[in-house]
Amino acid sequence: MTSTESTYVFADRIARLAAVRTIAHDEWRASIELCGELDIANAHQLRDELEMHLAAGRRVIRVDASRVEFMDSTAVGVLVTASARCRDEHGSLILTGVPASVRRLVQVAGLDQVLLVDTAYRG
Repeated sequence: MTSTESTYVFADRIARLAAVRTIAHDEWRASIELCGELDIANAHQLRDELEMHLAAGRRVIRVDASRVEFMDSTAVGVLVTASARCRDEHGSLILTGVPASVRRLVQVAGLDQVLLVDTAYRG
């Protein structure tokens, strides 16, 4: 599986964590896990990971956001672009485990009408 690490500074330690990590894939599906903060500084990592799967012919992409602490409009824009591409190619991008703060950003921006968000998670 692939991942891109970022350095996180905690009160008691410094750690390198994967902000974007593919946790599973097959010929036409992929599952990606997001962690920590996704913003203008590292949105390219998300874009690169999604592009890799789309270029490989994977059209159903599940993005688990349950470990996201913060996401800005740049990262949301990457998801919107990838979702549109999946749809254009008869697939789907599904956001799962969306935390309340990210869900609010998506709703305020009106993107809950554009992105497929699994609402079963109420974190």
